[in-house]
Amino acid sequence: MKKDLSSLDIHYLLKELTVLIDQKIDKIYHPEKKELLLQFHIIGQGKRILRIIAGKFMFLTDLKEEHSEPSGFCMFLRKHLDNARLRSLKQLESERIVEFVFEKKEGKEILIIELFGNGNIICTDDKYQILSAVEYHKWKDREINPKLKYEYPKKPANIFDLKLKDLKDAINCSDKESIVKTLAANLGFGGVYSEEICLLANIDKNTPPGKLTDKDINKLADTASSLLNNNISAKIIFENNEPIDTVPFDLKLYAQYNQKEFKTFSEALDVYVGSKKEIKKTAKQNQIEKLQRIIDTQKEQIRELEIGETKEREKAELIYNNYKLIDEILKEIQKASEKYSWQEIKEKLKGHKIIKEINLKDKKITIEI
Repeated sequence: MKKDLSSLDIHYLLKELTVLIDQKIDKIYHPEKKELLLQFHIIGQGKRILRIIAGKFMFLTDLKEEHSEPSGFCMFLRKHLDNARLRSLKQLESERIVEFVFEKKEGKEILIIELFGNGNIICTDDKYQILSAVEYHKWKDREINPKLKYEYPKKPANIFDLKLKDLKDAINCSDKESIVKTLAANLGFGGVYSEEICLLANIDKNTPPGKLTDKDINKLADTASSLLNNNISAKIIFENNEPIDTVPFDLKLYAQYNQKEFKTFSEALDVYVGSKKEIKKTAKQNQIEKLQRIIDTQKEQIRELEIGETKEREKAELIYNNYKLIDEILKEIQKASEKYSWQEIKEKLKGHKIIKEINLKDKKITIEI
């Protein structure tokens, strides 16, 4: 049973999501901790919702549900991304990570969706400095926390630019007992597509990696490459009338299964995930989630206050360290105002190294130190 998207699924899904490029976000909802709904206005099509379930799925939907009060993370995203236009989206190499670059007149910000493991949703500035995230965490080799640069875990090979040498190295260094597990885990094809590669290459999936010949590896490389450029022909796969998988194109692996075809992979995913929807939550569960959202909101507010406090402290220290210089400038301006008008003072100070602007209306001076 499909529980998440593979790298190859994401590769095909993003071909459909290019329709969102240059479109504007209308609304943002955060119904669950790991779920995000981004409502876009698509010119000529109207409103479409991008449903993101971190660690699991992502697809376009027409879903409209009742939404409870926004979480702290939701309020943060609304502040930073409301009315922003999506300028680009891409998969990071062959990782199960998608990067959305949004732009407003204030500048660009990046929304990163991690679709592997427990999943995460991370907002960064245009230099990948983390601004906020659904979850903060520290691992042995990376960390998700505010002000740090976003780093993602990388596999040794990119399956979308797979060289024969990379495949051979992965097979020769594999500690897995079978080639299908090597393709799935070490290279990131996932279980279903790894089985499909073995089936199309006519190689027993249970063959130990060390038993493969150069000819076998060449066949695997050619077959793996052929999976990257299929036309989308999305299907939901059924077994005993139960949906067990959804795929973006026909697979030989599922040739004998009942299938239902869809116009788009997003539509297939929408129906598939909807058919697996959890039983409606109890009142107690809803109350717990409501309290958790309040806690998350307060934590986000505290983080923003801490950031603001740091900035104000830095300003105060800068003023303190340059007090003598600032005091001298203020005294000189005061003396000049006794002899000249503010307009005359402004003209005389044009090109000054430190004084950058004089606001005649409010009689304010901007200096750079």
